[in-house]
Amino acid sequence: MRRPLWIACAALALGPLVPVVFGDTTSLQSVLFNVNGTQYTSYAVPGITTAAWDQTTGIGTLTIVFDPGAPGSYFFDVFLDHELSTPFFNEYGIVNGAPAAGQSYEIGDSFASNIYSDVQTGGDLSNTNTLGGTASNFSLSCSGADCNGDAALAMGFSFVLGVDEEELITLTTSHRSIRSTRPTIPRASFTSPEAPSASQAATRRRRFRSREA
Repeated sequence: MRRPLWIACAALALGPLVPVVFGDTTSLQSVLFNVNGTQYTSYAVPGITTAAWDQTTGIGTLTIVFDPGAPGSYFFDVFLDHELSTPFFNEYGIVNGAPAAGQSYEIGDSFASNIYSDVQTGGDLSNTNTLGGTASNFSLSCSGADCNGDAALAMGFSFVLGVDEEELITLTTSHRSIRSTRPTIPRASFTSPEAPSASQAATRRRRFRSREA
């Protein structure tokens, strides 16, 4: 089993000793799945289960069973653009730790960086955070590399399947403060001064496909 890479979205307190304020305004603006070269901008992904996933907020758990029916090398990438607050363009990302073998990530401005096109291309992601600035862009007056933006995240897996093997991928998001994220788990963080808190984790594991007698 691969160790999970956590993606956490947190709200910063605006002042000393002010607790993080959680909200219910999180919304998912855009999603893109690239399943070994086939792209989906909806949840019509073969083998996906959305019963525990809120398609409006992007909070919950997605499971994907990838069963190509033949051994070989494959990849699975996903792009998620959560709107954490109003305004949505005052967010940035932080990365802590490192992805597991075969796992990759990317953080960037949703459509003002290469993150979307990288998921469209597919395969290993860049393992970079191009939206690491912390300068407020609340009034859209900030300029430069340190400015906040419209943060989006992507996560990818590359793996090899043998005969009668399939891949089970689990993607989970939840409202959670970055303060409670265990420091021993690799993670990336989104932060917005106006945002509710959220976190995301993804894992995958290989299993044998059952065969009829």
